[in-house]
Amino acid sequence: MTYQPQFTAGPGNGAIDDHGFDAYRFVIAGLAVLLSCSFGLSFFALSPITPLIMDEYEINRSTASLLISLVFLAQAALAIPCSMLVGRIKLKKLIAVGWVLSSAPLLSFMAESFHFLLTLRVLYGVGVAIIFPALGPLLMQWFRPRELPLVNGIFIGGISLAVSFSTFIVVPMSDAIGWKPALSVFGGVSLLGSVCWVVLGRIHGSVAGSGRHFSIRNVWNVLGSRSTLLLAAADAGPYALYTAALAWLPSFYHEVHGMSLAKAGAMMGLLSLAGMFSLMLASLLSLRVRQRRPFLIIPGILVGFGGFGTFLLADSAAIYIAILVLGFASWFYLPTLTTIPMELPGTDPNRVSVILATIMAVGGIFTFLSPLTVGAITDLTGNYLPGLALFAILSWSLGISGFLLPETGNVKS
Repeated sequence: MTYQPQFTAGPGNGAIDDHGFDAYRFVIAGLAVLLSCSFGLSFFALSPITPLIMDEYEINRSTASLLISLVFLAQAALAIPCSMLVGRIKLKKLIAVGWVLSSAPLLSFMAESFHFLLTLRVLYGVGVAIIFPALGPLLMQWFRPRELPLVNGIFIGGISLAVSFSTFIVVPMSDAIGWKPALSVFGGVSLLGSVCWVVLGRIHGSVAGSGRHFSIRNVWNVLGSRSTLLLAAADAGPYALYTAALAWLPSFYHEVHGMSLAKAGAMMGLLSLAGMFSLMLASLLSLRVRQRRPFLIIPGILVGFGGFGTFLLADSAAIYIAILVLGFASWFYLPTLTTIPMELPGTDPNRVSVILATIMAVGGIFTFLSPLTVGAITDLTGNYLPGLALFAILSWSLGISGFLLPETGNVKS
């Protein structure tokens, strides 16, 4: 049986009565999109300008990769503990704290040392680790089960759009104002978004922040369930490949194939842009196609082939097809993946929060390792291909997990 939200207003929780529910949920949807866009801007903005950062601080590839890897390590380490805060801390306050922390790149203009820049990236990762587990319970309060794949897709689409925009524009911005101020602009957008949340954010009902929360034993039961582990494995492989691609393909294209940094960054923007369109397609299809597993299996087959193509076909026009395939497959499954935890038998907001946190934690471990591994292998061998090929193979975990997961698409609206 799928959890059905209880829309009961309560004093002191920022709730509104049922009369205004249908209208105000569009405000919540807008804030969710603003949230996704604001922290999506800083996610991979460093990738196209990694050579500039390496020159600025006189560091090698392995060290530079920490700027992305440690974001994911912070998420991996803190996602599950942060999920246990749902029910203990009011949801509005929890999201506000995470949003402010994700604005840490605002201070990039002060980064006179590599370690300071690295600290800002870690704080950014902590903010995302707080936000993501809290988001599921928030959306379950405001949207009906049939609407959740669409809403999840719109949220993730905001991330894709922001990643695409930032990777397209960061090199021209860096040329115009410097790479440190460019990163600060992206962080400033996030801070403005957090102010909007504080002013406009509302909690509808008493699902979260009401004192109901999981015990350690409950958490372990969820962590050990077959569905939780399969969902985490489904995401970990393609997420690691996508991260490795965004982190190192610009440098690979620039160093090995002589592309300008601006063109290499634009290629990564195309990768994210393809993901945005695939998210839109997946979200719309989910309103008509009730089965969930095909949304994992089909991209799970394509993703590895797209990954291999992005570095094996770099000298041919087919590179654009490979980038589009990888971008499509890397995002198409996400609305369904984040919806399945909300449809599992016996689910509730606390379980959803822990499952989403587990997906983030396991994915965070693999995405911490992927750019670090590719950078280290490249430093040792002088060749990008072995590291990139490793994660292209691992990305097929999505298709395998899709075959093994139960079908949950019989949810009633």
